[in-house]
Amino acid sequence: MPGAPIEQAATMQREAPSGLDILIIGGGIAGLGFAIEAYRKGHNVSIIERRPDFNDYGDLIAIQQSALYTPEKWPGFMDRCREHRVGREGVLHYKYDGTYIGSNAFPLAMSRAVLHDTLNQYVRGLGIEVKFSTRVVDYFETDDHAGVTLDDGSKLCADIVVASDGVGSKSWSLVSGYKEKPVSSGYALFRATYPVDLALDKPHIAEEYGNVQDKCKLFAGDGAHIIIARAGPNMIFMLTHKDTGTAEEEWTKQTSVDHALPHVEGWSPEVRDIIESAPNREAVDFKLMWRNPRENWASPKKRVIQIGDAAHTFLPTSTSGATTALEDGFSLAACLQLAGKKDAPLAVTVHNHFRAERVACAQRMGFKNQELFHSADWDAVARDPTAFLTPAGKWMVNHDPETYAYDNYAACASHFTDGTPFQNTNAVPGFSYKPWTVQELLAASDRGERLVDEGEW
Repeated sequence: MPGAPIEQAATMQREAPSGLDILIIGGGIAGLGFAIEAYRKGHNVSIIERRPDFNDYGDLIAIQQSALYTPEKWPGFMDRCREHRVGREGVLHYKYDGTYIGSNAFPLAMSRAVLHDTLNQYVRGLGIEVKFSTRVVDYFETDDHAGVTLDDGSKLCADIVVASDGVGSKSWSLVSGYKEKPVSSGYALFRATYPVDLALDKPHIAEEYGNVQDKCKLFAGDGAHIIIARAGPNMIFMLTHKDTGTAEEEWTKQTSVDHALPHVEGWSPEVRDIIESAPNREAVDFKLMWRNPRENWASPKKRVIQIGDAAHTFLPTSTSGATTALEDGFSLAACLQLAGKKDAPLAVTVHNHFRAERVACAQRMGFKNQELFHSADWDAVARDPTAFLTPAGKWMVNHDPETYAYDNYAACASHFTDGTPFQNTNAVPGFSYKPWTVQELLAASDRGERLVDEGEW
């Protein structure tokens, strides 16, 4: 059941009213995060959600510092998140056989379900309206508003509609005229969350996790890696492995863990024990699909804008899916505040320009990290583990999307209204961005070519 509303939310200091009415489609991490920040910026927001409730699922999620600057301004929110933090001593990295490599500390790692519930508690504390069991079948727009058609034929309208309804968003037909077909990454993700008591009869597990409330490890080997964590009363594992045909792009279908065990044959006994302790020896085997980066996330009249998974999908190895989803919302809320109601479409244009190249680089980083984990030169890692322990560079973690919007909005808006030059500075330093496709990266990988790019990744 969802937790109680966070009472400190009521003490949030709002900016002057913008007069903008914003309808948010989808109450995932992106949608709820945007709703909170848009409320703080003085916008009028409401959320519709197709599910009947927010009893969410999920495993471990890591949030980079770039998505935490703004939530520090939400009274009580980060304190609540830190109560549920996992891996306070960092993510402990190991070679597949249990050889310790080093640790990498994330600013915030926690259960995805707990993060989502905390966002929901805050939304409720602010009094933001959420309508459940409300299913969208189409998006539309005019010169002065946008809206959605529901499955009962009724319509909802607002000045701006934010599509945060995930990879299956119905906004695709309006934004681009077609839906990007997913491409298999060649990998899948075995995942499970279960009560820790189910595993404590195993000596390896009792020794490592029995007397702690939070701990996080990563084991990497040829063609696979696994993240294992204790998060309060639960154990979590997420095994990324080569897809052998048993996986589906479905978060709820269970399959036998016997399909997972061959991928960790010869690994530390701890890994096998964690996997075999899953309830009924079952876990979800989720097919990891890629979708090509897109430069445009907005409708032709700029009244509908996609954020989060509706705009961009990530491999787990990017460690940036939730981070960029939150960044999207903070950037958009600031741009809309700066533009005001009259120039809201321009704000959408500027926000899209701020975000697209940075996000494409973060997506590319996920592929580079997967290569790093699954094809490691262990002798080189032993000599210098720095790259292995640093999945995201300074360009990723030090960015503040809210401040970036304030500092660059006027110059970028002028670029679109007057044709003045503007160059983003929020992506990889020294990297000359060129559009790329998933197919290109996969083909190069099949040829045995390592992905090597210029710049300070």
